[in-house]
Amino acid sequence: MSTPPEQAVWLGRLLEWDTDLSARLEVPQGPMRFVALVVAHSGDSPLWIAGAVIAILWGGEAGQVFGTRALIATVAAGLVASALKQVFRRSRPAESFGALYSELLDRHAFPSAHAARAGCVVVALAPRLPVWAGGLLAVWAGAVCLARVALQVHYVLDVCVGLILGVAIGAVLLPIL
Repeated sequence: MSTPPEQAVWLGRLLEWDTDLSARLEVPQGPMRFVALVVAHSGDSPLWIAGAVIAILWGGEAGQVFGTRALIATVAAGLVASALKQVFRRSRPAESFGALYSELLDRHAFPSAHAARAGCVVVALAPRLPVWAGGLLAVWAGAVCLARVALQVHYVLDVCVGLILGVAIGAVLLPIL
């Protein structure tokens, strides 16, 4: 089944806009790139899984609640985003993170698992936090998304769809958390 010509044109224009906008958001070498690296990696799944396990084991009753929510959100968002990456198979921007990251670990970009994880964690944890802390967590999620684009490991649409996906997964999980 082929794509109708008008859909192909529309999709082509959207992807061209996405590529151009993403390239303009790249952060050059220097201190801001280091900040972007730290922020981008603050959304890494091993970090969130380790933090969740530590909270569950040694965080008392509140830590168990937060750790369980964070662990479920991290794993669920990661699994769904990773499955969708295998469906869409969108390549990452040309200069993304070098061969080790893009070739061995995760060569597909759409949707961003970091963005999905961040969105899901916000939805899972924010109800148990003061409003100001939930707001800060939401700002962090946005910063992770922006950093991923600034480092050129994702396109804007990758992180936007990933964030929406994560919020949706979190909303589905919320009644059971």
